[in-house]
Amino acid sequence: MLIVFNQMVSLFLLMLTGYLANRSGVIDKTFESKVSRFIVNISLPATILNAVTGSDMAHDQEMLPIFVAAVSIFLVAHVICHFIQKTIRWNTTYELMLNYSNLGFMGIPIISTIYGGEYVLHVSIFMMTFNLSLFSYGVYLLSKDDAKKTAAAAVSEVQAAAPENSGSQKSTGFNVKKLLSPGILSAFLAIGIYLLDIRLPQHAVSLFSTIGVTTTPLAMIVIGSTLAGVKFSTVFTDKELYLFSFLKLLVLPMITFFVLRFFIKDRTLLEISTILSGCPIAGNVSMLCMEYNRDVTLVSKGICISTLLSMISIPIVSALVAIL
Repeated sequence: MLIVFNQMVSLFLLMLTGYLANRSGVIDKTFESKVSRFIVNISLPATILNAVTGSDMAHDQEMLPIFVAAVSIFLVAHVICHFIQKTIRWNTTYELMLNYSNLGFMGIPIISTIYGGEYVLHVSIFMMTFNLSLFSYGVYLLSKDDAKKTAAAAVSEVQAAAPENSGSQKSTGFNVKKLLSPGILSAFLAIGIYLLDIRLPQHAVSLFSTIGVTTTPLAMIVIGSTLAGVKFSTVFTDKELYLFSFLKLLVLPMITFFVLRFFIKDRTLLEISTILSGCPIAGNVSMLCMEYNRDVTLVSKGICISTLLSMISIPIVSALVAIL
């Protein structure tokens, strides 16, 4: 637990650097946007490719257990999160926030720091499943009409705007192109390189390694910078967010652990699956909520408090799965 905690402190200090840089005017929203695009489209794919080209992975490991774990974790999460949402009577935005964790910006840095860079490929497979789920089941959740209480009072307005709304919903629905992101494509490429045992030129290996090492510091700095735009007074006074964070960061990963231990025999894979399920809310949730006019402020506050509290919860979860 101490080792994981020290690693999380290092990541937290990078986040603090981004926060202070934003508050002092050194970086701004434009920087965040540009660097985020660089991470998603360049450095993150390089990190994924480096996992199979720049390390001595054991090629006798089977990929099937990783796929099974990736699918299982989302199936388990869907059932648990839907049950929690119905029990507490939260809206679908809460269910979405519970379901989807920050695997790219938080998962990869954390897993590579704790277990080593060779396990980034595991996370990339989880990310593929994440995107398939987010842009199918996630879009389904956001497309549901969960505003029945206000529908009657706004019938005329809704009817007047119906043609526009229907076109908007159609444009933001499930789209195969959304699954063909650089991260997903690089993951498929990495799997192909891994399975076929392809040896790339040293210059390519060096390129992936050099660019890939920038992912963790840049991702943490960007996360810290985005937190600078959130009013902490509104975050830490929302009691419901504390309950949500407790369920998201501690209860959900532990339930996932006890369920998956019956199906996953590889201990390291089980631990990685559990830790990933306990990562803070994914930024993609905020972007989807913007498209569907959901409560983006709630998501932003949720991302803020879950990211900060994960500095404490992830070491706890890591320690628990190590001794159970």
